[in-house]
Amino acid sequence: MTEPAPPPPVEEDGPTSTPRVLGMLGLPDASADQVAPVVAAVNALVAAPAGWLTPDAAGVWAPHHVHGATMLAARLFRRRHSPAGVETFGAEGAVYVQRNDPDVAMLLGLGAYARPVVG
Repeated sequence: MTEPAPPPPVEEDGPTSTPRVLGMLGLPDASADQVAPVVAAVNALVAAPAGWLTPDAAGVWAPHHVHGATMLAARLFRRRHSPAGVETFGAEGAVYVQRNDPDVAMLLGLGAYARPVVG
């Protein structure tokens, strides 16, 4: 009897992880090698050294940061097949990928949803 494959490593340096993104996308664990670089990039973006998003004192990320980072990673992974911004072709012509995602911006505090900073 063979041993089961070990689970993909969970990224501890940011709010999301490969298993979370795989679950959101409905992909098998075999896709972890393709998703992991996107997850690492999103975690590097949102958990920047400047402290844009940070976990609380116990090291726990806020639920909206976890969900927003997971949504962003899933969106970026899905976008890999549409670098020019064309998602698909419909009866009326090309359907383009939206330039920004207001739901992700709201969850992560980006753009118009960023908190005001003084100084």
